[in-house]
Amino acid sequence: MTEFIALDFETANGQPASICSVGMVKVQDNMMTETFYTLVNPETYFSKGNIAVHGIKPEDVTDAPLFPEVYQHMLDFIGELPVVAHFARFDMNVLYASIERYNLDMPTLKYFCSCNMARKTVKNHSYSLKNMMAYYNLDFHGHHHALNDAKASAMITVRLLKSYPSLDDYLKKNGSYLSSMKNKASQLDRYNKELKSIKPSSSDFDMTHPFHDKKVAITGTLHMKRKDIVQYIVDHGGTFELDLEQPVDIFIFGRQRSNQPSKKETIIKNKIASGQDILLLSDDKLKQLITFYQ
Repeated sequence: MTEFIALDFETANGQPASICSVGMVKVQDNMMTETFYTLVNPETYFSKGNIAVHGIKPEDVTDAPLFPEVYQHMLDFIGELPVVAHFARFDMNVLYASIERYNLDMPTLKYFCSCNMARKTVKNHSYSLKNMMAYYNLDFHGHHHALNDAKASAMITVRLLKSYPSLDDYLKKNGSYLSSMKNKASQLDRYNKELKSIKPSSSDFDMTHPFHDKKVAITGTLHMKRKDIVQYIVDHGGTFELDLEQPVDIFIFGRQRSNQPSKKETIIKNKIASGQDILLLSDDKLKQLITFYQ
């Protein structure tokens, strides 16, 4: 019998350990048999960008349980079943960071990604949750509600599994363990620290350059390596910004693997919609800017 848990988190801000809601669905023999949903008090601030995405506000979680309490119920619900999430790297990072934040026991939890599974299995113009639901002609109500997104991931996974001998067969090659997020988180943390430590190669700045005295954030895959772009930014008097809760003047965006806007891009566009003056710079425009100022 094929059994798995589909999982989705929503967070209060850009930090992974800021869960404000969790949704889960249990699938047994291609049927959704149980659901789990709760708001979570993240014990931290809510960013306007995240509120605009999921609609959960600080007052909504005032009386909600804290993550340690919710975590015990999650473990009971999951049991020993594998867990799937769409863009699982995000959700597993959120789960791992939250377990670490509260110093809880790390479970032996195997997971896989329905987005990666879709890429390996079918051809579609986009592998986002919304577009994969459309691919299978399924109704999708309430995107960015944790339970609805978990249901969507479950429905997509059930259909994708028809292309494989079994879930166990797929997991042998494509499953990962939550504990592996420790190395990934450490690598990302080290990489971000390296980027933030990049210093200008000269103090003789061109004050007419668009990056001069500007805070610049980046998302996506660009035509240059990330560290080379950051070097270019600081060499022209700019500041590379990782924390989108801080003011940003310029936002450089490149290609996303999902062909959908990243969470960073969504946050920035919500900031612009709220009246903040932020210049959006595509990779093509960045190429032109670099060429012009050579």
